[in-house]
Amino acid sequence: MRAWTGMVLIAGLAWGQERFEVAGWVDSFDFARSRVDGELHYDIETGEGSLRILAHVLETGTNTVLWRNCGGATMRYDSREDSHHQDAPKDKRRLPDNREIYGWLRFGDMRPDALQHIIGVCHERELRGGVHWPFEENHWSSWTYGGWNLDHPQFWVRDAGGTPWCGRTSVAYPEVLEHKLRLLDELIERGMDTLFIDTWRSGGWSPAWEYVPPVVEAWRARTGQEPPANPRDPAWCRHVAGYTTAFFRAVRQRLDASGRPIRLYVGVSRPDPEQEVDDPLLQRGVDWRELVREGIVDTLVVNIAKWDAKRPFASTQEYYAAMRRAVPRPCRLLCPVRAYDYDGGGMPSYAKATGLKQHEIAERLIRLAWDCGADGISLECVDHDNYRPETRRVMAELVHGPCRLVRERE
Repeated sequence: MRAWTGMVLIAGLAWGQERFEVAGWVDSFDFARSRVDGELHYDIETGEGSLRILAHVLETGTNTVLWRNCGGATMRYDSREDSHHQDAPKDKRRLPDNREIYGWLRFGDMRPDALQHIIGVCHERELRGGVHWPFEENHWSSWTYGGWNLDHPQFWVRDAGGTPWCGRTSVAYPEVLEHKLRLLDELIERGMDTLFIDTWRSGGWSPAWEYVPPVVEAWRARTGQEPPANPRDPAWCRHVAGYTTAFFRAVRQRLDASGRPIRLYVGVSRPDPEQEVDDPLLQRGVDWRELVREGIVDTLVVNIAKWDAKRPFASTQEYYAAMRRAVPRPCRLLCPVRAYDYDGGGMPSYAKATGLKQHEIAERLIRLAWDCGADGISLECVDHDNYRPETRRVMAELVHGPCRLVRERE
């Protein structure tokens, strides 16, 4: 293997050192349709099936496993707070064309508990065991309604014209915030040491859907005016972002109150390190800089990077370096090595721009993340074979082979 700048040759981790992180996002649901030699391979409603998924994920070199806890507002474990697994009429898990998927997929009936089981196995294997919690309650407003959401239409979001979005609630309501914190308590109970909230998976939500009474009344009280009809108004976006920041602040406080050192990661897509207010604020409705400044997040995860197809790796290197400067320590930074290419920016787009194979691109991106001073990489998402066999081999060798990548702790 070629030498890397700053690489440490070690037999084990020394005091004050931490492994270069490979955070694999895992949606067990997406393994349900995976076939090996023509046969369905993963029974995702069993402990054995979960272990098969984990084994596949670990082939990428993953050392932080971020297990998806829900689909929209449908919990994928035995939830007290949003338990509808015994209430079939409220179970809306369907594909967009309304076909049932693999039966009812009653994750809440799974024994052992899906999340607690996999987090426990991770800890036994000296891996970080965490949760990937999307910042969405409906998957593009059409399905995955939760029982609590359907029972509380008074908290649904609304657009400027007053039209509600069925099943999507606003964190501006104290009742909604408390509901989400009770869900968070359930994740803490299951032993997680990392919580990753992914604002890219917002279900299509934006400040355009926050014309709800508490937000509108606070705007009137502060400005003496009616809210702008244009939801892209920068002042309106900043106003709405305050409620989302308050949600993350409350999450941080709840994690700290657990008495355990639980890390909070927040994922943002195409953050602009040069602009005071960057365009993605219009989609995710939160100011990532504020989260970093206040120390709310331990780690900022760049879901999608900004780069130029005419000079792909040079521009990626510049972007990663700029993000490292924009995210001062002690906040940690993870850079993307995406197998997904939804909305561009993943390895398929790099392949189109460079003609390189997936494993060659993955190696280059890992090197760039290391050289810029990032604390690790994030993998969106580790489904069956979307990181191809040769890619998994190369990644694991780079990160966990004879020359392990290790960062000095700040």
